[in-house]
Amino acid sequence: MSVLLIGYGNAGRGDDGLGPAFAERLSRGGPEGCRIDIDYQLTVDHALQVADAEKVVFVDAMIGGSSPYRF
Repeated sequence: MSVLLIGYGNAGRGDDGLGPAFAERLSRGGPEGCRIDIDYQLTVDHALQVADAEKVVFVDAMIGGSSPYRF
């Protein structure tokens, strides 16, 4: 199975850096076969990567969530 994880956000804005930090940590020992991309924001260029993957996980920070994370 082809899995793509995209962690995005701006670490310079404090907690908005959650996505890139999470993706960076996974890239050092994450699941086999999981492609990882780190960027400041989603762009149209990501559409090609998403189209090639069977499953995609987007990781970003969120303010005011009812739980620590949502999957």
